[in-house]
Amino acid sequence: MKKVIVIGGGLAGLSCSCSLIESGAEVILLEASPKLGGRAYSFIDENTGDIIDNGQHIMMGCYENTIEFLNQIDAAEQLLIQDELRVPFVMNDGSIHFLSSSNNRYPINLLRSIIKFTALSIKERIRVLDLFLDLLCFEEEDLIDLTVKEWLLNESQDENSIKILWEVLAIGTLNSKIEEASAGVFVNVLKRIFLGGQEASKIMLPINGLSEMYVAPAAEFIRRRGGTIVVSERVTGVTFESDEVVRIDTNKNSYTEFDFVVSTIPLHALSKIESIEKILNLQLNQIKYSPILSINIWLSKNEFTESFYALVDSDIHWLFNHGSYISLVTSAAEGLINLTDEEIMRKTISQLSNNFCVFSPDLILSYKILKEKRATYIPSSESIICRNRITDSFGNFILAGDWTELMLPATIESAVLSGRKAAAKILEYNR
Repeated sequence: MKKVIVIGGGLAGLSCSCSLIESGAEVILLEASPKLGGRAYSFIDENTGDIIDNGQHIMMGCYENTIEFLNQIDAAEQLLIQDELRVPFVMNDGSIHFLSSSNNRYPINLLRSIIKFTALSIKERIRVLDLFLDLLCFEEEDLIDLTVKEWLLNESQDENSIKILWEVLAIGTLNSKIEEASAGVFVNVLKRIFLGGQEASKIMLPINGLSEMYVAPAAEFIRRRGGTIVVSERVTGVTFESDEVVRIDTNKNSYTEFDFVVSTIPLHALSKIESIEKILNLQLNQIKYSPILSINIWLSKNEFTESFYALVDSDIHWLFNHGSYISLVTSAAEGLINLTDEEIMRKTISQLSNNFCVFSPDLILSYKILKEKRATYIPSSESIICRNRITDSFGNFILAGDWTELMLPATIESAVLSGRKAAAKILEYNR
């Protein structure tokens, strides 16, 4: 039986641990904080008693590894999946245009959804359609050095199409400005969403909080099968001998009885562990991070009719409707993250008043602002080159985490995928 220590209790660590323990491995999962979930968790708001996420996440049908993981831990019923693609785009004048598709005759149905997208002119829709038809012709590796903005302009997409459609898609999936993110990563994402089959483009939303969706079921799955989960224990040092890890030191214990170690923590946290520079001998300042701002607003009367909205040319990118409250999300939130709560709310109220006639400041009962200053890495060409220099394993020390998937953005899917790949590597290894 293989004995494995997994460092980090986020999505990558939990998915890795579940895959390992289901295949008969002995697992100890170490988490530095008092809770599991990493950067995707939920908690109870002390003022309202509602369960809220530290940041609302959109998932899509192309999240194949996430769906398999949730099925593995008997939590797939925690997802609400669209019957068919339907995304309301809200303009600054309050008008709403739907990007929607029926379930008939894939992929023609997706092409028809672009043709019917009235937020763009006929000429703009034809150019967008041309680019979608050419997606298969692009090789992601050839586009790494181009930004998303450069690639779109090269492909005859005008500024209006970029603002209304492409920027919404790019910022939402990459959590990065289109002037910074690599076109290679964006094209890979577009292929997965729009060329991945009938179900791939459908939006999936958690029915309950993220901790309820996957943290609690995964922890139960691990413990029920004999695994050990330790929280509030931070790894402080790693000892290598003959190109293998022989000892793990934490702020509370030392571990020497193991065959493999999997680190699933973010790169900036990993670099702080003593002796880890042996495998991270590079310029970490080339890895830059992007913040996410979430604003939860409780309303005395909620007349929003859609479960979510995409806002065009706005400081707010998404609005999610939870009934008693709404959640507003700004990705790549550098322009807002350092403002005071009062300044943020003034901007938010102004934006919502412009976009939605059903909203009034008088409806606000309370609000809660959440800031994730290093929510995700920016998938720029510089970061891809930098991360590519890091080997994904060093003897019996294996790296996982969303940042290890070079051609994917930092998402729930890339985190789960990396954890499952690390587990597969261990299970295939003969020692």
